[in-house]
Amino acid sequence: MEARTLTRPAATLASLLRQQATTTTTAVPRRGHKTFSRTKRALNIPPHPDFLPSTPSAGDTIIYNPPSAAPSVYHTPFKFLPASDPRRRANLSALFASASSQATSSSKSTTPLPPALNVPSRGANPRYHLSKDDVAEIRKLRAQDPDFWSVSALARKFDCSETFITICTPAPREHTQKLAQKLEAVKSRWGGIRTKAREDRSRRKEMLFRGEL
Repeated sequence: MEARTLTRPAATLASLLRQQATTTTTAVPRRGHKTFSRTKRALNIPPHPDFLPSTPSAGDTIIYNPPSAAPSVYHTPFKFLPASDPRRRANLSALFASASSQATSSSKSTTPLPPALNVPSRGANPRYHLSKDDVAEIRKLRAQDPDFWSVSALARKFDCSETFITICTPAPREHTQKLAQKLEAVKSRWGGIRTKAREDRSRRKEMLFRGEL
């Protein structure tokens, strides 16, 4: 009896140690690619040699790119015809005839129209339901509290478009300065990557408006 009571704490201690060992072995986490740098390093696969730029030590290579069909020996290009050759006039008349036939065929063919854009518009019968008193009240509310009476809030209240609100009453100068300061505070927290990305985006937008893209 005494031996059993003495060995009981040792048995419970051994069982606790075994449970702790199993829990520690099963709870060991495996670390994955949780960051951008680790993922980029894991995916940093070198390109195929065919896509690498040619080195000068490799020497010149011959690129053979044959045409889809060999030219006919009975056809003389228009550029090499003499000025007095009658084939020049025949070729010109054929070109004009083909151009006119293409124009008539394109005008006769009915091509489906592109889908209509889902842009809200005033429709065929626009409403002019606001009076001078309403416009004066819009300006008064906008000047009193521009934060609460924003453009969208005024448009909902008077049942009109936001464009009409911006035409009626511009934002006060203090409000625009406050918004500009808030935007500058947000931009000051940007890093180099985001700043460069925003600058590139604005540059691409300007190029798109100029028709360079």
